[in-house]
Amino acid sequence: MSKPARTTEDDNHAVGRKSPAEMADRSTPLMRNHWYVAAWAEEVTRTPLRRQILGDDIVLYRTEAGQAVALHNRCAHRSFPLSRGILKGDRIVCAYHGIEFNPDGSCGWVPSLQSAPRAMRVPSYPLVEQGPFVWIWMGNPDKPDNDKLVQQPWFTGPDWNHVTGYCHMKANYLGLHENLLDLSHFPFVHGAAVGKAEHAEARPKVRVEGNVVHASVLHRDVVLAPEYAAATALVAPVDRLSEQQVPSPAIHVGKAILTDSSDPPQTHLRYIVHCPTPETQTSTHYFWAIARNHALGNERVDAESRAFGAKAFNEDREVLEAIEELVARDGRDDFREKIIRTDEGAILLLRAFARMAAEEAAAHPGTY
Repeated sequence: MSKPARTTEDDNHAVGRKSPAEMADRSTPLMRNHWYVAAWAEEVTRTPLRRQILGDDIVLYRTEAGQAVALHNRCAHRSFPLSRGILKGDRIVCAYHGIEFNPDGSCGWVPSLQSAPRAMRVPSYPLVEQGPFVWIWMGNPDKPDNDKLVQQPWFTGPDWNHVTGYCHMKANYLGLHENLLDLSHFPFVHGAAVGKAEHAEARPKVRVEGNVVHASVLHRDVVLAPEYAAATALVAPVDRLSEQQVPSPAIHVGKAILTDSSDPPQTHLRYIVHCPTPETQTSTHYFWAIARNHALGNERVDAESRAFGAKAFNEDREVLEAIEELVARDGRDDFREKIIRTDEGAILLLRAFARMAAEEAAAHPGTY
C-alpha cells in the first residue's frame, strides 16, 4: 500500500505537487545496497539472535574469537530457524537434524550423512562493527560498498560520551525520515522541553547535493534539561542550531550546536543519530544514539539524555504508528495530503530516495 499522494493549494508555501512516480512511498522497493544497523554490538553474543531486516530472516551470533556473524535464519535442509539452535565452536547447529553451518554459511557437518555436502549452505551477510553499532550489508554479499558506511568518530573517540536506545515501530521507515526532517512538530508532540510554540515558525534551510539532503534550522532560547544545564553551566538564553544530513535510507545524522550568552559564548556539540532499519514495508527497527563532547563521565547527564531520547522518540513512534494504522484502515484512494513549507526537506528526501531506488533497480535488473 502506497502513502496517499500530496497536493497543495498554496504554491507560495509549497515545494510542489507530489507525484507517485517521483517520490518514494510504501510501494518503493526497500533498497538493499546500503549498510543498515542490524543490532547493537552488546546484543550479538554467543546466544543466537533472530532479526528480520528488509524482509530477510537473519540470525546473528559471535564466534569464539568474538567476530560477529550474520546468516540467513533458515536451515537449507527443512527450513527450521537456525536461531533456535545452539553454537558448537564457531558453527551454528540446527536443532532439528543437527546440521552444522560455518560462519560463512557453508555446511560443516550433516550427522545423518557423516559428511558436509557443498550444496548444503545458507546465505551469509557482511558485517562491520563501529562503536556500538553492528552494520549489515543487504546487497550482493560479494560486493559490499564500504564507501557507503558513514563514519561516526563521535561514537568511537575518547573525547565523546554517548547513550543508545531502540524501539520497534509498526510503521514504514519513510515516515520516520520525514518526521526527523520536520522539526516544526517539536512543541506539539514533545512539549516545551524540546521546542517552544514560536519554534514552529522557524523555516529550515535545505539543500541537496547529489542524493544527500542537508537541512538546518535555528531555534532561539531553548530549554535545557536540569542535569545538563547544571553540568555545562551554560548561560541563558541558549540558542540551538540543528543541522541534519541524510546520506542514505539507513541513517539520519543530526548535529545540535548549542551556543549560550556568555562573553565569549560557550559552544557545545551533540550528535543525535537515527538509524531506521526497515523490518518490512510496514515495520521498522529504530536505533538511535546521542553523543556529546562535554560533561564527560557524568552519569547523571547520561541518564537524563537516555531518558530524554526514549521519551521523545517513543512519542514519534506513537504518531507514526497512528498514521500507519489510519492509512491502512481508511483506504481512500482519493485522499491527497497537502504540503506546507516546512515539508521541504522531507519532500526533497523522498525524491532523492526515489532516484536512489530507481538507480539501484536499473543497476540490478531482476532483483526487484
